[in-house]
Amino acid sequence: ASRGPQHRPTGPIAGLGRTALSFDGNDDYAVIRSFVGLPTKTMTAAAWICVTHHKSYNRVLSHKWVGNGWNLFTDGSGVARFGIGQDNSDFAASKIIFRNRWHYVAGTYDGEFIRIYVDGVAGSRTELKNAAIDGDGYLSIGGAEWDPFRGLLDDVRLWNYARSAEEIRYDMVQQPFGNEDGLVGYWKFDEGRGYRVNDFSRMQNHAELGTGKRMPKWVQSQAQVHIPCTSPGMPISIVLDGILDGSAHNLRQPMAYLTSLPRNGVLHQHIMGEEQTPVLQPIEQVPNEIRHPSRRVLYTPSSQNASMPYCDTFEYRVHDGKFTSRQAAVVMVDVVEHPDMCATREISVKSCWGERTQASIAKPLLSPPKVSIIVPMYNQGHLLGETLESVVNQTYTDWEAVVVNDGSTDTSRDVARTLVERYVTRGYRMRVLDKVNGGLADARNAGIRAAQGEFIFPLDADDLVLPEFLEQAMRTLASDNSTNLVIADLKGFGAWEYSWKLPEYDALDLRYTNMFHCSALYHRSLWAAVPGGYPPTTLFGYEDWAFWIFAEELAGIRPRYIKEQQFLYRIRADSMHQSLLQHQEYSLASVRMLHPTLYPVELLISSHEKFLAAIDKVQQLVKEKGAKFPQSAMVHLMAGLVSEGQGSSRHDGHASGFYWDDALASYEQAAELAQFTDWQARWRLWVLQQRVG
Repeated sequence: ASRGPQHRPTGPIAGLGRTALSFDGNDDYAVIRSFVGLPTKTMTAAAWICVTHHKSYNRVLSHKWVGNGWNLFTDGSGVARFGIGQDNSDFAASKIIFRNRWHYVAGTYDGEFIRIYVDGVAGSRTELKNAAIDGDGYLSIGGAEWDPFRGLLDDVRLWNYARSAEEIRYDMVQQPFGNEDGLVGYWKFDEGRGYRVNDFSRMQNHAELGTGKRMPKWVQSQAQVHIPCTSPGMPISIVLDGILDGSAHNLRQPMAYLTSLPRNGVLHQHIMGEEQTPVLQPIEQVPNEIRHPSRRVLYTPSSQNASMPYCDTFEYRVHDGKFTSRQAAVVMVDVVEHPDMCATREISVKSCWGERTQASIAKPLLSPPKVSIIVPMYNQGHLLGETLESVVNQTYTDWEAVVVNDGSTDTSRDVARTLVERYVTRGYRMRVLDKVNGGLADARNAGIRAAQGEFIFPLDADDLVLPEFLEQAMRTLASDNSTNLVIADLKGFGAWEYSWKLPEYDALDLRYTNMFHCSALYHRSLWAAVPGGYPPTTLFGYEDWAFWIFAEELAGIRPRYIKEQQFLYRIRADSMHQSLLQHQEYSLASVRMLHPTLYPVELLISSHEKFLAAIDKVQQLVKEKGAKFPQSAMVHLMAGLVSEGQGSSRHDGHASGFYWDDALASYEQAAELAQFTDWQARWRLWVLQQRVG
C-alpha cells in the first residue's frame, strides 16, 4: 500500500511500495473482535488481493456469513464471490480472478441486488430483496480458522452503502483519505511490523493479528493501490515510497533509485545548485539515485503521443546502504487528454487498467498456431469480453482464437470486432467470422473450417477457462502420442453452482450417457472424420454429444483427463442448456435418430413416437431447421414424423390426408438424402403408405 498524509496531497504518491500481509491459508488471521458500525442494510466490502492458491473458500473479509452475515471470498475455481447468508442460504455473485496477480475486488449490496466487481468490471448480479444483515460482533480479515485465505491482502475497505460502478472504478486508482462519509473501515496495511493493523476510518476499528505461527507475515506490496493521472504538458510530483521487507532490522526510511525510465514521459529531480539553490535536473539514465529527502520526482508526460489515453511506466527499488528491496516497484501513470478526465477514468485496454490486468503480449508467430480456439457467439457480446480475457490469460501462447458471430441481432457483432481489434493490436492472433444464423453446431463447424490449428478447443462465448488449462492439456498430449482428446472437470457458476467430475471413459456407455462437456481440446482429425462435423439438426442442444458418438464410431476417442475444475460453465436461467433440460426427451430422440445402427430398433421407434406427438415448440423448431438445412436427411425425417402425427390427430379424413401427403413427401426426400444404412425414412414411408392405401 502507499503511505501518505491524510489531507489531499499536492502531488500523488507512488502507487505501491510499502507493505501487505501474507496469509498462509492454514490459520493466519486479523480480527476486529467488537466492530463498531457494521453495515445492516446496504454495504460494500473491498480489498486488494493476490491469491497464491485456489481453494474452496479463500475468505478475504467476512462477518459470520451463515445466519445473517456476509463474506467476500474466492473459491477453488478462481471465482471471486460476495455472499450474504439468509437462513443459511448463500446468495452470491461471481467473476473470475487469476493466481499470483493483484486484483481489486469489491462486493456490493444495495438492498435489492448483490454484485461483485473484479478490477472495476462487474460480474453477474443476484437478486436479494431487503436482506436483514447482522450488525453485531466481529469482523475477520483473512478468515482465521474459518476458511483461511491463502495469498496477500492489502488496502481493505468497508462501506455502509453500495458504491456505484463509477465509484468502484475510482476506488481502484485512488485510495480513500479515511474521513469519507459511509466509510466504516479502512485498513492500509502500511505498518510493516507489529501485531496491529490500524483502521484509518473515523470508526477506528483496529485489527489484531494472530500471534506466533498464526501471525500473517509483513511483505513488500506490489498492489497498484493508487495510479496517478495527468495530461500532456502537466507535470506531477510522485513520491517513490517503499521498504526493503517486513523484518525488524529494516525500519528506517530507505532511499530510492530508478531502475528504468518512462516510455513516453520525462522525469526530473530536485538537486542543489552551485549556490545551494534547488534546481530541476532531468534524469536521462539509470540506475539513478533520487536525492530529494522525501524521494520525490517530477513526471512530465510527452505531448508528442497523440494516442490517448495511455499508460506510462517506470521502475525503482529502495535501499538503506546495505540491503536492497527484493522486487522492483512499477509506477504506473495514466495520461489522458484533459485533467478533468482523471476523476472519471474509464476502463480501457490503453489505460493503466489494461497494463495492470492483461497478460503479456503474445509474440507474433509466422508458423500456423498449434491450437485453434473456436468461440461461437449469438447475442452474447456482453459476456464475450470476460471469455476472451480468460483466453488471453492462458499460460500456453501458441494459439489463435476465431470468434464466430452466428448472425447476432443485437450489438454483439460490433462488440466482438472492437474487442478483437484491441487484442490484435497487442499481438494476439484473433479474428471475427460473420455468418448467417445456423445455430451453435453450425457456428462451431464454420469456425473449425476457418481454423489453422492442429488441435481444436471449442469455448462458448459465455464460458471461461482457467489460465493453466491449455498448457496442461498440451503437456498431456505430448506425453502420450496415442491421446487425441484432453478434457478437464467442469465447474458451473452464475445463477447457481454445479460441478461435474467426468466419469471414466467407456465407448459403449457413450451411446447412453454424455461423458464429455463441449470444451475439450482434441485433435483436428476427430472433426475431419465426421462428415459435416457437429450435427446441426439436434434439438435444444446435445450437438456435442452427437458429435462425440460419431467421432468414437468413425475415428475412436482416446481421452486423458485433467482432474481439476478448469472449465467454468456459466449457468443462466435463460440459457440454451436450460431449454434443453425442459425438452430433454426431444433432444435425446434427435441424437439417437442420427445413429440408426448403434441403438436398438425399439429405442429408435420410441424416438419416432416423440415426434409423432410433438408439442408446438418442437414443430416450430423442426420447421426452422428445415429452412436452414434443406439438404439434411434428418430434418426431413423429423418433419415427416411431425406431419404424420398431425394427420393422425385429425378426425377429418380430408385434413388427415393433407398432413399425410406432407409426411410422405418429407419421408421420400429423407430417404433420397439418407445413407444406405439409415433405414428409418424408408421404413416410415412404407408404414404410412400401407396406412393411407
